[in-house]
Formats: sequence, C-alpha cells, structure tokens
Amino acid sequence: YVAKPFNMDELSITVKRALEASTLRREASDHVREQKTRFGVHNLIGRSKAMQEIGSLIRKVSRSEATTVLLRGESGTGKELIAKAIHYESARADRPFMNITCTALQDTLLESELFGHEKGAFTDAKGLKKGLFELAEGGTVFMDEIGDMSPTLQSKVLRALEEKAFRRIGGTQDIRVNVRVIAATNRNLEKLIEEKKFREDLYYRLNIITMEVPPLRRRREDIPPLVEHFL
Repeated sequence: YVAKPFNMDELSITVKRALEASTLRREASDHVREQKTRFGVHNLIGRSKAMQEIGSLIRKVSRSEATTVLLRGESGTGKELIAKAIHYESARADRPFMNITCTALQDTLLESELFGHEKGAFTDAKGLKKGLFELAEGGTVFMDEIGDMSPTLQSKVLRALEEKAFRRIGGTQDIRVNVRVIAATNRNLEKLIEEKKFREDLYYRLNIITMEVPPLRRRREDIPPLVEHFL
C-alpha cells in the first residue's frame, strides 16, 4: 500500500520491492513444481510388485500426518530418491528438504549440522548457526545411515523427535519445530541394539512406518525399464 501524500522516489522503491517479492514467489513456486516433476513418485522406475507396493506406500505416507519414517535397504537401492518422493508428494513440498549423511562428520560437527550452535559455543563458533532441523521448519529432514550415529547423539535426536524441540550447542532456550524426519539405514538395527550400539527407544520411535527397499537382484524385472531410462 502507499500512504498519501507520497513522493515519486518512495513510490518507485515501493513498487520495485513489490515486483521483487512477486518475482521471488513465482520463482519459488516454479522451483517446487520443477522438484515435484523431477522427484515425484511417478519418476520411480520399476514394474515389479515390490516397486508398485513402494509407490503405493509413498503416496499413503506422504499424505498422512506421520512425522517419522524409516527406510531400510542396502546401499544404492534408492532410499534418498524415496525420501524425496515422500517429501515432494506431500503438503510439505513447498518447504525445505534437508539431508545429511550421518557417517560423513564427527559427533560435534554432526550435532552442529543437525541442531546448530550459538556464537562462542566452541573454538570455531564465530557466529550463530542454524541447524538442519531449524532450517527445515515445515519441511523434511532426511538422515541417511542413522545406524552409524553415536549413542550420545542418538539421545538428542530422540528428544527432538519426542518433544519436537531441541537446543543449539551452547544454547539455553528450546527451539520448537514442525518437521518430518525420514531416517535411512543399511545396517541391522536389531543387531546393533543387542550390541548396545543403537538405542532401543530411538528404534521404536523411528520404526512407526518402515519401508524395506529391495536390491535390484531381487526385482530383476525392473532391469529392462531401467536400461531404457538410462539409454
């Protein structure tokens, strides 16, 4: 809106800002459309019964209110693609999809990536940093290889899932978030629980909706359509 009386310089700035805001909204909408086209469930290639069942489950999960999903399967079976399909088929599609591989970083760095840190929380913390849980507000956090996460960090992830709240490293205030967490693993979590390497309570918190992703050798009828796709 413009309040009268006004001068032309102020009007010019107001109009420019309005056009920029409109352009950003349009670009954001175009980006979401593009991501839906690229990562939607219709792009999962396979005519096997297993893939058809996975496609059906993706549609059900994406439209549900479920905030935790566990994907299990060997490395290279497409768990990240399935996580993206769940996100972009859901009402959260216009919000961020943030992903991290839990084996890629040491504990302190991984915690900082997930939950952020306050300025001065540790030696290299020169400024405030928001973590993936905070940046993904309203969207999805995909944690790959969660079976390799240390027990200490597992307890902090469990709290974030149960209370939908966390604290940045060095922080004193809880930050509340609304995110869907999709965790993936190629490990035998039940065996890790027996070996005291994975928290049983976190396992049950994640294991509400589980999708088993079979390797290609168990669905060989999917090889021809995959060959055609890559050709």
